[in-house]
Amino acid sequence: MSASKTPLRYLVVLDFEATCDDTNRVVPRGEMEIIEFPTVLYDLEQDKVEAIFHEYVRPTLHPTLTEFCTNLTGIQQTTVDSADTFPDVWARYQQFIRSHKIAEEPSSAVFLTCGDWDLKTMLPLQLRASGLTETITPTGTLASPYDRWINVKKSYQHLHGLRYPKGMDGMLRHAGMDLEGRHHSGIDDCRNILRIVRKMRQNGWKAEDDLPPP
Repeated sequence: MSASKTPLRYLVVLDFEATCDDTNRVVPRGEMEIIEFPTVLYDLEQDKVEAIFHEYVRPTLHPTLTEFCTNLTGIQQTTVDSADTFPDVWARYQQFIRSHKIAEEPSSAVFLTCGDWDLKTMLPLQLRASGLTETITPTGTLASPYDRWINVKKSYQHLHGLRYPKGMDGMLRHAGMDLEGRHHSGIDDCRNILRIVRKMRQNGWKAEDDLPPP
């Protein structure tokens, strides 16, 4: 079966955490680095979590986390100090993606994020900083399969006819659900986003209807 005809099977729920500060002076926006790389692979047909990828990443441009960043994410300095740098984590992530045949059959999966920042801004920024430009196209966008994602904020807004999109906390409250875990823990955010997705599916949402144009 060709990749173009492979039916959608997986949602790749992704939510990065990155170095940051509340002034943008210590860590300018253009020098942010991924420090938590979580993914929950959700099987639409089976309605189950197929696999989880979760690693922390050691930053190199600004190796010392700000107090603001630690308070926001809960990620400790010792955690990132003992982690690998991005190129090693990225290599393992690509193997994770290949192991589920997502690179081979890109139409079988679509990334799902809470906003566009993760794949529109942060991953290209990190790849350039790490010298890993083979995943970036000449126009500056990401290559397949990282170029396709559903912004769950927009999907939730459209499903419920809301005037404005809501963040993850707002979607949980609107859906009558409590936050599980810690907000801005990347892996906890992925799990909470998936809870929202499951609730949306119960209310009639179909991921196929929100696929980005080819």
